[in-house]
Amino acid sequence: MSIKLKIPLLFVAVFCISQGYSQNTYKDSINIYFNEILDLIAAKDNYKEDFLDPQFLLNKKDNVKGSEKVATWLKLYTAYVYKSSETARMYNQKALELSKDIGLKQGELCGTFNEAYLLFVGGEFDEAMDLVQGVSKHVSPQNYPETYADVHTLISYIHTEKGEFDVALETGLRLLDIAEKSGNEYLLMRAYAALSHYYLRIENYREALSYCLKGLHYVIRLRKVQYIFPKIDEIARMSAKLNDIEGALAAYQFYVDIEKKINPPGSYIQSIVYMNMADIFISNGEYEKAQNYLSQALEMNYENRFRFRIPRALMLQAELNLKSNDTTNAILNYEESIEAAEDINAFDVIRTSSGILAELYEKTNQPSMAYEYRALNKVVKDSLFNNEKEQKIVILETRRKVKEVTQKKRILELENEAQRARYNTIMIVLALVVISGFFAVLSYLKMRTKNKVLYKRTIELAEIQVGMGEKLRQLEAAKGQSDDSDTDEDDAKLKGTNTLDEDVKNIILRRLEKLETEKFFIDQNCSLRQVAQQLKTNPKYLSQVVNQEKKTSFTNYIHDLRINYLLSKLLQDEDFRNSKLSYISASIGYNNLNTFNAAFKKKQGILPSYFIKELVQDQN
Repeated sequence: MSIKLKIPLLFVAVFCISQGYSQNTYKDSINIYFNEILDLIAAKDNYKEDFLDPQFLLNKKDNVKGSEKVATWLKLYTAYVYKSSETARMYNQKALELSKDIGLKQGELCGTFNEAYLLFVGGEFDEAMDLVQGVSKHVSPQNYPETYADVHTLISYIHTEKGEFDVALETGLRLLDIAEKSGNEYLLMRAYAALSHYYLRIENYREALSYCLKGLHYVIRLRKVQYIFPKIDEIARMSAKLNDIEGALAAYQFYVDIEKKINPPGSYIQSIVYMNMADIFISNGEYEKAQNYLSQALEMNYENRFRFRIPRALMLQAELNLKSNDTTNAILNYEESIEAAEDINAFDVIRTSSGILAELYEKTNQPSMAYEYRALNKVVKDSLFNNEKEQKIVILETRRKVKEVTQKKRILELENEAQRARYNTIMIVLALVVISGFFAVLSYLKMRTKNKVLYKRTIELAEIQVGMGEKLRQLEAAKGQSDDSDTDEDDAKLKGTNTLDEDVKNIILRRLEKLETEKFFIDQNCSLRQVAQQLKTNPKYLSQVVNQEKKTSFTNYIHDLRINYLLSKLLQDEDFRNSKLSYISASIGYNNLNTFNAAFKKKQGILPSYFIKELVQDQN
């Protein structure tokens, strides 16, 4: 069992011993919170502003001025954020404009954050991150605590959705530490939301549910009604994942009941609810109901451009296809989920779907496709959970658990000997955690040694490529322009045939080799269709030629050309190897740094940043 799996299991053991955890405890807590929600709803007429009654807020904004009017515009934004991004953006813009007119800094910061959140909802993660990081420079727990909490929760969300789990966890735990020290209930609510989201994505559903319930306590206490429906959905989803189907369905029934009593949440929340209900019915064997809910979810996601929901919905559709013995459509949907995930850098989806596709292609006797997706799965998995990131997550979780145990120790010291014995058991388990951490460090050292070997091998290959490149240039110079004389004849052959015979194949190969010397592959817009147009052939023929003659797919062929070109250039050009990694990536045709990292590691076994760092040190 890997270190990554051992540590969480030990933590669960600590939690079980110290808390006497049982499923009934969670069920009792859920029932208590649901009753508290009903009590809050019963008093909604006393809290119309907190319940975000649109008509009440519209009437109020006509009777207030200045900062109070800004606050009302912002609440109108909140009332519509999950229903209509267009309407929400309109109200937010009004708040921003008025804040600038009256010099209200807090209003400007809140409005900018709201715009970042709308971008996040639409799957524009990089744009959202740019905006929210700009806001983070001007907020602190002391000057604008609520905006500070919202900002760092969103930062954690974005890192989680992009599969950057170590940074997501670090951000959430830092926010929780600040919240606990300050005692600010809003900070605690948002910190628990960030951590619940993180543990949900890494499929630690028990931990996710724990943080969800802690957050729901403050949602009710602070009357932050906009979070009630999402929290109920999370409780239902995680109950289902913990094999409590009855509890999950009861939670969704509660959701439907209160939907009749207060304003419904809107399509953003509704789409994920339908996805989760489909998931429950799939696991329950009720496939017709599952398809009904899933079709509605997909329609909502595409119609509203909820881009980071689409890959996960397609994965559910593929799972449903498999349950219905429709392997062909399952493969298509898993492949579409990877394409949708690539658009938003949702690498955890790519990892999961590529692993399943590798198994499906193996079962359908397509070994080349199985190999390709297995390689993709390994590269993405290594990228998401390389040794350094795993160590960081282990350290962060260990620190948090040690802190929790320390807090409990103070209580245990006041209790009887039996309780002291239980504490000693916890210490033993923690000792096992430390021992496991030691072995994790040993594993890391082995990884460093392996990287050194791979670096030396890469250098040797690069030097060989430089020498071969020089010889090829000499041969091309000696050959001259004799191959260009039959261009018209070649064009006629390509246009006049409907089959891929040896003549056509040779023409395509010859022209492709010429394009290689012209470095066509460093164009960021390079695609199968574009290259086929340059070669005056069709994409299907070009793809077949590359598959048959280059023994790889067109995409991997382009990756190989770019990486080989890069290795030679890094060896020969000192200024180039001292450039920023983003510039290096773009200069060889990549418009996405993660794709560049994955391609380089797949081919050379190490990350480009490591290779360049070692190369610069060797050259100096």
